[in-house]
Amino acid sequence: MKTSRRQLLGGFATFPLIALVSSPPLIAACGARPPEAPLAHLQGQDWVHGAYELYSTRYAQVQARAESSAQDSYRVLAQKGVVALDALQTREVPFYLRVADDNESFKMDRKVPERLTFTADMDEERRRQAQEAWKLARDHIHTDYEEIRRLDWALTRLLVQLQRIRNAIEEGRVEQYRLVEQLADLRKDPTNLPYALPAGVQPKDYEEILLLLVERLEDDRGRLLLMEADIIAVGLTTRSTDANSATLAASIRKVLLAVVEDGSIPARAPVFPRAPDDKAKFLDKARTLATTIEQSKEFAKWKVEEREKKLAAFGAFLGVLDTMTGLPSSQIYKTVLSLWKGDHDYLEYMKTIVAIMPRGGAVARTISDAVEYTERARQVAGVVAATAKSKGGLTSDALVAQLRAQVTANAQAKDVVLNTASRFALERADKQLSFYKENAEVAKVTDLLAQTDLMKQAIPQIPLR
Repeated sequence: MKTSRRQLLGGFATFPLIALVSSPPLIAACGARPPEAPLAHLQGQDWVHGAYELYSTRYAQVQARAESSAQDSYRVLAQKGVVALDALQTREVPFYLRVADDNESFKMDRKVPERLTFTADMDEERRRQAQEAWKLARDHIHTDYEEIRRLDWALTRLLVQLQRIRNAIEEGRVEQYRLVEQLADLRKDPTNLPYALPAGVQPKDYEEILLLLVERLEDDRGRLLLMEADIIAVGLTTRSTDANSATLAASIRKVLLAVVEDGSIPARAPVFPRAPDDKAKFLDKARTLATTIEQSKEFAKWKVEEREKKLAAFGAFLGVLDTMTGLPSSQIYKTVLSLWKGDHDYLEYMKTIVAIMPRGGAVARTISDAVEYTERARQVAGVVAATAKSKGGLTSDALVAQLRAQVTANAQAKDVVLNTASRFALERADKQLSFYKENAEVAKVTDLLAQTDLMKQAIPQIPLR
């Protein structure tokens, strides 16, 4: 008997979170009916496959929704955001991108002065520059407002998905602990089951479901960690274009191209491994993983904390996957917020990302390279910044041209790329991040990204505020 996805999800809806992998329920002495197995209309291997898929499908949906929502943001940044940020940097009006104080949204802070103001210490050249910058900002204020609204929306969407992914990672780990504890109980007493198994299902089948779910959660966790790292990196790279750094906006394209590469391997289908070799492989991995978890200090600590609590019923953790449960106490989440809110050197923030992201992904390699390129670029930029300060700032077009040429020549000698397109950028040369080894790579990445769905698919409609 075959079971369709519709039947499985229907069974889940009509069987809300009933125990499949919980401790044996305490049956009241007043004659309460014993619990019934979920998907009780199935028997034998149909039940085994259905029970596994019922559980794993719901968890996989969290990934699918988070990935879809994040892709919406990535498309907005790829198609509109890079160009918008590049233009905003030329307005000579400082802007700041950060998570708002309520930790619920991203917000760009930018104030265009309503009046042109001269100060007594300004010479004619500075007055001319101030007038040009003011006029440029005022001429584009309406179009800039729309671009800022779009950027706020895209980054806020990434923040929400980061919260959900981090919560799913943490809840998934706790659920692994519950599964491992159930396996330990079954080793002591194989008859210690939460309900009578359907016809044709043996205790060994039930134990294998638990093992396969332990492995499944670990596999899903690895993919969620990559997705989380991608979001963190895109958020920080976008931030780095603001007045604390003025990094080249095209840097975002390189990170987005790495995101595409990270996501090129499709997620494993949430179906029971029916091929004997696949099943044996996953069971071997699961047994090793379960042993490692059971011997870990984290598991021992969790058991102490849970001793006075009743274990949640099967699938109970699925109900909180889309909430923010536990996030305020998550150290990783707090760290990411500090990266997305703080005003310290963004190079140090980038080094923090390298330390917390999983190894092996394309985004991880891109960020590691950027740390190396930036450290080389700082040697060039420091000399340029010192030159500008010694001459009282960028007070003339001639000095701007001179420093631009100096930065370009020195950066090429060091095999790095810096943003030299505006005074805004040059004044922050020693704070910029560098993502490219040479100028030719900027055009190459732009061409490669243009061939991806991030550039080919339509961007979502941004809701009106």
